[in-house]
Amino acid sequence: MPFGKLNRKLIIIFVLITSLMITGCKSNNDTASNQSSNTESSGTAYQWGDENFEKFVREAAEEKTLKIGFTPPAASEFYDIIEHGANTMMNELSDRFGVDIVFEMSAPSEHQSVESQVATIENWTAKGFDAILVSSAGDFDSMNAVYEKAMEQGTSIFMFNMPAEMWDEEELKATSVISYNNHYQAGYLVGQYAAEKLEGKGKILLIWGLPGHWSTSRKNGFVEAIEQYPDMEIVGEQRGDYVRDKGMQAAENLLQANPDVNLIYGENEEMALGAVQAVESRGLKLWDGKDGIMVIGADGLKSGFESIRQGKLTATVNVGPVDMGREFIKSVFTTKVLGYSIDKIQNVPTVIVDQTNVDYVEAYADWALNTEYK
Repeated sequence: MPFGKLNRKLIIIFVLITSLMITGCKSNNDTASNQSSNTESSGTAYQWGDENFEKFVREAAEEKTLKIGFTPPAASEFYDIIEHGANTMMNELSDRFGVDIVFEMSAPSEHQSVESQVATIENWTAKGFDAILVSSAGDFDSMNAVYEKAMEQGTSIFMFNMPAEMWDEEELKATSVISYNNHYQAGYLVGQYAAEKLEGKGKILLIWGLPGHWSTSRKNGFVEAIEQYPDMEIVGEQRGDYVRDKGMQAAENLLQANPDVNLIYGENEEMALGAVQAVESRGLKLWDGKDGIMVIGADGLKSGFESIRQGKLTATVNVGPVDMGREFIKSVFTTKVLGYSIDKIQNVPTVIVDQTNVDYVEAYADWALNTEYK
């Protein structure tokens, strides 16, 4: 389908441009000294305004402290990358405009514990936090009520990594949702990529996460993509609950009944990496570009990139964790300090990552992961 191929090319081009642009908000010397990176700047950093702009923004931010809370549904490699993406933008705002930011992170001790997150939001709101960044598996209406209560007390809510495409935009109570379209920028991309590599034919296994927003939207997108290919068939599906060991166990169970599959799609990268282990443990051949079992995930993890380099994980969707972290910090700053209005839904670029493009995608993640908030 022309949309799939064109969309993928446009996304790759956009990510290349974005990766050059958003290293900015610093001079070359500042970039080299303030980022704990092993590489030097090329000297082509994008500059957000000139010295005059900087002067007036510094005046607007003078004697202001932004208190920001960050609560993902779990502590994981993925959310760590998002947090480090936030670090890069907080450092830039601090260096450039003298912004004082107090940043706290709190993840539930149990994966996707909604009650724990609600308690955290209420606690931070009572402490007068300026903004809370939330990604939650909670019921939409229930969480909307929590967000509305917090915002009535002066704390802005920014959702991140959430499938806003599933909800009526007018019903969203949060200030903004900084994310990506799970349907078209994740599930659909995987379906189109797999169909192209398998020439529209193949048996498919799904290793899926917990029932909820993400799993529903990604599956809908994947199914829409492969519906165009009648010879592509889902022959088995089992939950892996978003973790590697359960993903491996689910894949082993499914492979026992379906050893002749062509594709295993792990809804997230951890489950996909578990599926790679299952394929190897059964002595089956992983995809080599011509035949074998393709295994595809989604997130954009260092561990996934390394597996791709080793010829194990076939591909993954980088869903923009660095950019989500950067953009939600910039959104807090522009709304709370500068008084701007922003879009209710802000989608960051995503891209399919395989051996052809893993270098620049991983380099961008490395840049963020090597940056600590000062």
